[in-house]
Amino acid sequence: MKNFLVHVVARSAVERLLRLLAGYRQATLVAILFRVLIRRMPGPHDHGGKKRYHVLMFDKNTFYEDVLASLGASQDVRVHVANRVVVKSIAAAFLPPELDDNYYVSDEPATIRSKQEYGAFITRMWAVLSRLMPIDAVVSGNFGYYAEREFAGALESLGVPFLALHKENLKSPGRMDFFTDLYRNRRGPFTGRRILVYNEFERVVQTAAEIIAPDRVTICGMPRLDRVHAWRRDAANVRENKAANDMGRKQVLFFSFTIKTGLPQIRRKSRAGYANLAEPMEDAIGQLSWETLFRDSHQAILRLARERPDIDVVIKTKPRPRDYEPVFELLGPASGWPDNLKLVSKGDPFQLMVAAHTVGGFNTTGLFEAMTAGKHIVVPNFAEALDPAYRPFIVDFEDAADYATSGDDLIDKLNASLERPGPGVELSPSTFALLEKWTGNPDGKASDRVRQAVLAEIDAARGES
Repeated sequence: MKNFLVHVVARSAVERLLRLLAGYRQATLVAILFRVLIRRMPGPHDHGGKKRYHVLMFDKNTFYEDVLASLGASQDVRVHVANRVVVKSIAAAFLPPELDDNYYVSDEPATIRSKQEYGAFITRMWAVLSRLMPIDAVVSGNFGYYAEREFAGALESLGVPFLALHKENLKSPGRMDFFTDLYRNRRGPFTGRRILVYNEFERVVQTAAEIIAPDRVTICGMPRLDRVHAWRRDAANVRENKAANDMGRKQVLFFSFTIKTGLPQIRRKSRAGYANLAEPMEDAIGQLSWETLFRDSHQAILRLARERPDIDVVIKTKPRPRDYEPVFELLGPASGWPDNLKLVSKGDPFQLMVAAHTVGGFNTTGLFEAMTAGKHIVVPNFAEALDPAYRPFIVDFEDAADYATSGDDLIDKLNASLERPGPGVELSPSTFALLEKWTGNPDGKASDRVRQAVLAEIDAARGES
């Protein structure tokens, strides 16, 4: 607890100092502090010495995993990591507090002027930073992060490639029109060099919204899925894979969801009072909610754990209170749960997934990762999921999944799946096709495609072929 408090205090102090220095337009001092805060990604081949390429990334959860799998695995690349808080702190000295990821387009003269001033400051700051360390390109996890929008434009004016390795790609049919409108009218055009996406769905949405020209968006696939492909090939038919842990107990992993997972929402994260809240949507779509599906599915997982003390059950949520608090509100505190049930909100889900024999979930990329690992997946398909109004917002796993028709059936399907053998080396044709469609990575080579795309932009900026 003491170390945590020290970390929080130190981070807060750094944020205030950066904002203060940027507010006084101290580009040199901001650049120096920025450099001090940058750390090196511990790639498997980076043991010091010179590298041909230097890439700076703005850190963001699963985005880190994608960069580590692609650029971080290269012998020729050194990846430098800057926390996104650093960039946000600088941006806070210029941008009005009402701006955020989903509200950036504005015709207010004062707002336009603040963006211009921010971009000009970044240009001056970068001139100093580039003398302190080599940086050939910058990568971000989303084209629409508000604090990075002018950063992208400033670097582009300097001839430094700014690329978005866009990690938000799970667009069900009903979400495509919604995001096309949101991108066009709320986020606005991307001013960097290139956007790398997982799949065709995201490419279509971005180009239809005219946030980027078609020739500047590239489908590369999900890099972090490469290690799952490798694990499946190595672990196929190995006895240890059939038992989830050292005690020989099988494990069920359930990717939790919320009453709004996969439904159109306009999340607000600004400093103007919307932090981590959803902007009200008064239309019919805004009223949709997986309330019954959420309740019955999670209660079934609790019953499964109570009825099967011989197995372990893990509920995996995202590390945000809005994701794990509803689970505790529904199921009660963990102290009242059976010993074989636990909730995990932090850490790398990869280890949980490979330890599991069977995986359940709804509207999550986690299920595609489980499919890649050769795991049996079970999807709740009842309550609101049967309502035609909700169907456009459901990710269809087709015949690669078992579908439960009720809470009781979810228990039955998970139990039946536990009796099936572990993964084989080869994916089924249907699974291969689904991975191609949704993740762009049925072959375990997305990391290579991302790496080639990024380095090609650097070579082009250098005037190299």
